[in-house]
Amino acid sequence: MKKFHLCLLGLLTAFSAWSAGSNATVTTSPSPAVSNKPLEVTIRTDNFGSEVYCYTWCADINGSSKSPWGWNDVNTDKFKMSGSNGEYTLTISNIKEFYGLSDDELAGLCKLGFIAKTSSGSQTADCFVTVEQGASSSYSGGEGTASSPYIIATAEDLSTLSQTADDWNASAWFRLDDDIDASSVAGMIGTVANPFKGHFDGNGHTISNFTATADGIGTAAGLFAAIDGAEISDLGLVNASVSGSSYVGALAGYAKSGSVERCFSTGSVTGTSVCVGGLVGCNDGATVTDCYSTATVDNRDDYATGGLVGKNNGTVTNTYASGDVFGFDYAGGVTGANYGSVNNSVALNASINSASDYAARFGGNNNAENISTSNISWDNISAGHINWTAFGDHADMLDADHIADYDNFKTVTGWDFDNVWEWRTDDGKSYPALRGISSQTCTLPEKFYSSLNAIGAITSGDITDIVTAGPNPTTGPLAVNSTAPLASLTLYNLNGARITEAECTGDYSFTLDLSAMPAGIYILNVTDINANLSTFKIIKK
Repeated sequence: MKKFHLCLLGLLTAFSAWSAGSNATVTTSPSPAVSNKPLEVTIRTDNFGSEVYCYTWCADINGSSKSPWGWNDVNTDKFKMSGSNGEYTLTISNIKEFYGLSDDELAGLCKLGFIAKTSSGSQTADCFVTVEQGASSSYSGGEGTASSPYIIATAEDLSTLSQTADDWNASAWFRLDDDIDASSVAGMIGTVANPFKGHFDGNGHTISNFTATADGIGTAAGLFAAIDGAEISDLGLVNASVSGSSYVGALAGYAKSGSVERCFSTGSVTGTSVCVGGLVGCNDGATVTDCYSTATVDNRDDYATGGLVGKNNGTVTNTYASGDVFGFDYAGGVTGANYGSVNNSVALNASINSASDYAARFGGNNNAENISTSNISWDNISAGHINWTAFGDHADMLDADHIADYDNFKTVTGWDFDNVWEWRTDDGKSYPALRGISSQTCTLPEKFYSSLNAIGAITSGDITDIVTAGPNPTTGPLAVNSTAPLASLTLYNLNGARITEAECTGDYSFTLDLSAMPAGIYILNVTDINANLSTFKIIKK
């Protein structure tokens, strides 16, 4: 009996040591593993000799595991690992075929398990590898990685992305390589239940004539109907037409998290329920930075309608909106309802129309949940069929002449006009645009330009001193006269470039000679010794 106990103890001890396995580390290429790419698995452990096999299984498919073969079934060439001296590699050319997975199983695969073993009983501890879903190869090029993104170059590529939910995962990278007419694209990218989580680099290109409609409360509509953790950048949407019930935006209907940077939209956005915006319908936690929208936004049936963002719970910085807004309750030039943070942004809309008191030039609400700092509204935005009230967020108001002045606009917004923004002029009309993105045209309403003071002085603050400049128009000489001693004069073109400047050293009058200047429109800033600024729009014939 004693010998039996000793023998049994020896067997148990041996089995315990065998089942625990030797220490091991595992690496993969690519890392992490990608479901539709070849996989190379390397295990480093003790020296098992040269005849080593790999027992492998699907450790997590939607919460369940799958082991297609038995322990001893893997002692064949299919599972034999290359290498020696404690470093062994298994190559799997096709994960789906290797493990015999269905499409649904492959889509749910999250983790693989590996054990290096010998036929004589040596083995490693369990090794696990994370699997991410890979993007489809049905595009114009690329591999779907950060270094080699999938190329979107045609409307067909965009349609493929909208129809391939497997490509909406966080490991998928895309780059737009051409301006696309999307009038033939029928689908949207992502859904509220399955949002787009990947990376989309617009690469300075535009998508034009995109049309989408979604019906039903809780659905979302936009080029990206819904995003969560996605990164979207450097993209323009031109002449978009997006409609739906709730969560409607030209670029993104519902943004749970992620980032939208250096993007713009034009066209129209229409909703019949909550959260409708020119760029993003509902920003629930994303960051929207250096963006603008000129789209007309119409939601006359429910809550949260904004020129840029319908409802904001995230962060909006360095943005503007200039499209007309038609809302019902909580309507604003930039945001309809803000419960997050909006900073350094500008409302330049021609009109905000609402049946509710909760409507304002900048944002539809103004309460403790509304973090709104360093924002500006054009003071001549029309109130539509209501009168402006104390409700809502009107922001700091400026007249058109101050907003149209490049130096002043740059100063009050704090935007980066060296790398991100630029000051453009089309047919004598100046406006801020995004650098490096195609198909941008004049973005401000005609009403804005018609309200500019063509020949009179534009003053800042309560100025009692009188400054004149004439003749205006002029063919050459321009006389500047003031009731207070002058300090300096600076002349700019409509692109914001400084043409000339002069120190006046206390004179009450000064004459600029513009005879050598090309015909056109110029901006003259005049400062007196009391630091009062007067600005003139000068016409040179």
